[in-house]
Amino acid sequence: MKVKICEASVTFKISEEELKSLLLGRSLEHKVLIGKSEFSMVIEPNPQELFEDFKEVPLMLILDRSESCLMLCTSTDEIKKLHQMGKSARGLSAKIEGLEVILQVDVRSDTRRRKVS
Repeated sequence: MKVKICEASVTFKISEEELKSLLLGRSLEHKVLIGKSEFSMVIEPNPQELFEDFKEVPLMLILDRSESCLMLCTSTDEIKKLHQMGKSARGLSAKIEGLEVILQVDVRSDTRRRKVS
């Protein structure tokens, strides 16, 4: 998983294998050491088990002294949509309080076929 954070957007780019893992209901986590603290980036396909307000707050920044976390809360239905769209650089996107959040599969290594519209 790669995460790109810009002024107006946050993009989560995953591999085809990571997409398959999300389809099975498994969360993805990638940790980066920044100074003496870890920063985790997480995609959670079952946020209803962790947070009641996941629909209102699908992108969370959880700050802690030992580990900070940027978590994208999605659903298995959204993951299925991403899978069914086939090979596409577009991916899924949503506006959250003026910030565009994008979830996409890296097309460079995606073996799925492009869907013809």
